[in-house]
Amino acid sequence: MEKKTIEEKREIDKKIVDYLLEVFYIYIIEILFKIILKNFIVDWSLLRIFLSSLFIGTIISLITVNLKPVLRRIILIVFNFIVVLYAWLQIGFIEYLGAFISIGNAEQGTKITAYIVDFISSYRWVVYLIYIPYILFILYLIFGKKIKKFERGNKLNFKSLSLDIKILIFLILNIIAFMATVDIPFMQNKYQTVTNKALLNYPSSPSLAIKNFGTTLYLALDIKGTIKGNEEVTYTVEKKEESKKNIKNNSRIIDDTLWNKVIEKEENKPYSTLNDYYINRKITDKNDYTGILKGKNLIVLMLESVGYAVFDDEYKDYFPTLYKMYKEGISGVNNYSPRNNCATGESEMTAQLSLYSITTTCTVNTYRNNVYPEALMNVFKNNGYYTSAYHDYTDQYYYRTVYEQKYGSIDYFGVTKLGMTYNPIYREWPSDLVFAEKSLDKFVDKDHFASFMVTVTSHAPYNYSSTYGDKYLSLFEDLDISKNTKRFLSKVKEVDLALEYILKTLEEKGKLDDTVIVLFGDHYPYSLSDKEYASIAKYDTSVNNDVDRTPFIIYNSSLLNGEITKYTSPLDYTPTLLNLFGFDYDPRLYLGNDIFSDYTDFVLFPDNSWQGADGFYSVSKGEFIPASEETIVDDEKIIKINQEVNTLRNMSALTIKKNYMNYLHNAIQKERDLILLEEQKKEEAEKAMEKEED
Repeated sequence: MEKKTIEEKREIDKKIVDYLLEVFYIYIIEILFKIILKNFIVDWSLLRIFLSSLFIGTIISLITVNLKPVLRRIILIVFNFIVVLYAWLQIGFIEYLGAFISIGNAEQGTKITAYIVDFISSYRWVVYLIYIPYILFILYLIFGKKIKKFERGNKLNFKSLSLDIKILIFLILNIIAFMATVDIPFMQNKYQTVTNKALLNYPSSPSLAIKNFGTTLYLALDIKGTIKGNEEVTYTVEKKEESKKNIKNNSRIIDDTLWNKVIEKEENKPYSTLNDYYINRKITDKNDYTGILKGKNLIVLMLESVGYAVFDDEYKDYFPTLYKMYKEGISGVNNYSPRNNCATGESEMTAQLSLYSITTTCTVNTYRNNVYPEALMNVFKNNGYYTSAYHDYTDQYYYRTVYEQKYGSIDYFGVTKLGMTYNPIYREWPSDLVFAEKSLDKFVDKDHFASFMVTVTSHAPYNYSSTYGDKYLSLFEDLDISKNTKRFLSKVKEVDLALEYILKTLEEKGKLDDTVIVLFGDHYPYSLSDKEYASIAKYDTSVNNDVDRTPFIIYNSSLLNGEITKYTSPLDYTPTLLNLFGFDYDPRLYLGNDIFSDYTDFVLFPDNSWQGADGFYSVSKGEFIPASEETIVDDEKIIKINQEVNTLRNMSALTIKKNYMNYLHNAIQKERDLILLEEQKKEEAEKAMEKEED
């Protein structure tokens, strides 16, 4: 065999160095990612991520090993930039939106280009440290051209193999080791209910996949999952036993005869799975609050970027109407609006449907043509109410013109249909006071109305001068807070004036006592920095996910006030309202709870972390954080809630993907029609017999 020249040996050595540096580079990016997000924990995931980094580095090396040096370096420069850029973006999304991004959300990103400056400016300086390995890599390419040949012995026959064959053999060994860490029991987190093998097949939980495999492998899994999809779900359910059911005077009795007929005939696996799940869910009993609002009107207002912070006593003189409704209404003091990739639209969707959004897409837009017969407005419409929805902006971000009617609104009024003028320049949002004036004229004189209103004035940005960001600045000049924060409060003042107008108009019309007003925030003002928002909050916004606390108020001038200490979210609003209004409804078809019923309360966040009275479970850390030193929660309870969380998320996603609620409504109606047809035929046959006898 002809001996290799010195230059050939040097080039091989260079390829080996490039390979080792590539693996080291990917792993360092993953470690910095965890450190920056304060999620660095020494556990088996570090080994798993090292092996995934080794796997990816080996693949790239196998692809580039025989390419010309210049082309190989170009590919590595581009690939390594994608690795660090993607990690950097994911840090931004989790800190800005509260959720990791997925390829399924890319379409929504094209609609929010105006937010790019705000998004970039939200980064902490420490986040940019993640680019240091990339800078060092570029410096290596510039100054590390001459690498001395390694001193290598000739004892192993393995050396006689070509470099690409060696890499291929190493790749196989790497895969075996990686899969072992995925399967070996003691290497798994005891609280994790989605197996690592399932995450490799489909990364249904981005946070869990990133925690276990790192951002680079997650990107590959996300691409695969987006193309392949996944409809297979498993769950654990306790079959109901009617004979053992404790019947009370206030029990909610539901006849499942028609549903069972549907189940008997159904052959489609996803529909069968969903039927089995929903029919076996608990039927919550009626309670002391059932029907106390019967016959009243309803106005639901989703308040843009209004967090819980503005309801402190310190701000009662600035926002007298908000404070009045908070103190005189029924208020949820542990309410959260978890941020999603499409935070506003998906908070609205969850509030109306009592379903979780799908974390890997902008659910409200992607599935805008779904029909939901059990949605809040549909139930009110079916009970004789005039239902309508309102928003003082266009469909630029969300297809409200389409989905509001699917949710049950007879009419939808956007900014143009309301006859309002608006400025398309980002930062200049319309007035919620004008919005209230225009909207009330459309429904306030109806006999029975149920209206869903979405405000916009308090929308970001706050770091620019704007009409309503500057209008009331003088009111807050004595507060020791940043100008950005004062602009936010100035915008909230316009919201307060809109609410004042609504109460005043209802009183003048003689309808205040007969109208229930529900207020909730779509999310906290996350365009403010953590420090800026903390400056107006009278609670620690850095603890767990407490920054996501938002108001939830049920206000009626004839109701007694009170506080709800249960942990609540938009998921609970519809079943709560349907119970309060005394409608006949099936609580099993809502994944949230009537807050006045008996259930284990917790708030589920997009990454499957959850918060309850006992404490906070962090998916990214894989650990439970007790509410206090005295709080003791056994592992069995944590695992049980994690299993429930996994089931809820999976079933909600499948429900939306398969348009299940519309399917179920139509399937039951078909069975009802068949029974009526049989009765009609029977009646006609009996009449025919009677005629023959005569």
